[in-house]
Formats: sequence, C-alpha cells, structure tokens
Amino acid sequence: MSQDGDRPAEQPQVPAWLAVTVLVLLLAVVGAAGFIIRGQFEEGGSAQPSREIERKEALVEQNPEDVEGLLALGTSYHQAGRLREAIEQFDAALKIRPFDTAALYGKGLVLIDQGNDREAEETLWEVLERDPGHVLAAKTLGEFYAARGEYRSLVYTVRPVVEKNESAADLQYLMGLGYENLGRGDWAAARYRLALKYFPGMPEAQEGLERLGVVE
Repeated sequence: MSQDGDRPAEQPQVPAWLAVTVLVLLLAVVGAAGFIIRGQFEEGGSAQPSREIERKEALVEQNPEDVEGLLALGTSYHQAGRLREAIEQFDAALKIRPFDTAALYGKGLVLIDQGNDREAEETLWEVLERDPGHVLAAKTLGEFYAARGEYRSLVYTVRPVVEKNESAADLQYLMGLGYENLGRGDWAAARYRLALKYFPGMPEAQEGLERLGVVE
C-alpha cells in the first residue's frame, strides 16, 4: 500500500496503558499463538484427547521416519501442554527433513510457550526466510513483538507477508496496531479498515478506529 511509505516516521508512542489494553484484547481474541488467521482460515486448533494422542504415538512407533506423523504428534503434545515432548517430535522431524517449515513453525510455537524467546524468535524468522509468505509465522512474530512493545519490528516483519496475503485480517490488524503505536494514525486506520473488509465486525479493528476517532 503506497500510503504506508518505506519506513514509519519517528513519532511519540501512545501511552503504555493503551498499548497494554490493546495487547490484552488482541491475545484474548486470537489466542493459540497462530492457529487462526481470520479472513483466510476459519478453523483453529483444539485440545487432543488422550486416546487420540495414543493413536498418534502408535503410528510414530510403527513408522518413526514419517515426518507428517511426527508433526501431528508434536502438535498434539503441544496442545496437551506436553512441551518437552512436543519439541522432541519437531526436532525428530527436522533431523529427517532439515529446514521443514512446518516443523520449524511448530517448534517456534512451543519455544514461545516455554518462555525461550530468543530461540523462538530465531526459529520463526527461519520459517519466514524459507517461506516469505508464511502468514502464521508472521502473525506469531507480530504478536511476539507487540507483547514486547517492539512496534517497528512488528511492522518490519508483517508488512512483506501481508502484502502477499491481503485478505489475512489478523495481519492487517497487527499492522494497524504497529502503526498506531508508532504515531501514524492515518496508516493505522487504513489497515484497520482492511482488517474489517476481510473480517467484518472484527472487534479489535473496530476499537482501533474508535481510538483514532475515525467514524465509518
């Protein structure tokens, strides 16, 4: 979008309390660190019952070289909160298929939940380096930078991906959030409008426009 420009101008950030309020709303709505991209994907992840996990464990035991089976089991372990075991499955998949973006992305999500921020960031950036249009990695990194108040990093990360995937409403919202916190209300409003275009009624985007005093 031409109105974005190459780099946001240096502007005072919005008050810290507002940034925290916006972030809480964002995390409450999207949740699950990247399982849903509104405007593109409608289905999210869900908790795995123990019998389903046992079935996947049996399949992996029968065929330990099946990358897809390892990824499925790793995802189930993650959803069940078994983080160490999830990492083990994603690492096993990466030994067989180095640089597999699905395994890297899954591992990145688990690392975030483990609080291993530095390695998580590096892992998710590796996903984007190998797949520059990976909307889930961009969303997860965008939320990661929003939580840290690193809004320039948010915009830098999400913008190339959202330009390839305009209908990803969550990415449009993150761009708006980044620009709002960088003091660029005009660019933020444009992004919030795009989020609403592809996900009508999106509450975060509507509230963003209200904060900016934009009447639709």
